[in-house]
Amino acid sequence: MVDYDHEPGRYEIISIESEIREGVFHKVVKDLETRKAVSCSCKCWSKGNKPCFGMRSIGFDN
Repeated sequence: MVDYDHEPGRYEIISIESEIREGVFHKVVKDLETRKAVSCSCKCWSKGNKPCFGMRSIGFDN
């Protein structure tokens, strides 16, 4: 698990509108060093550990 609170300036939170539900936004956490998504607020990631549309649109390493 990534500790966002203890490494300020290393991560950015980006809001990306859901591909399926209009008006719903994913809060994607992006690592500024690798420029890849590391986490998301959606159920795909939090429950199933699967990258969502928002994470894939930013870039994601398996």
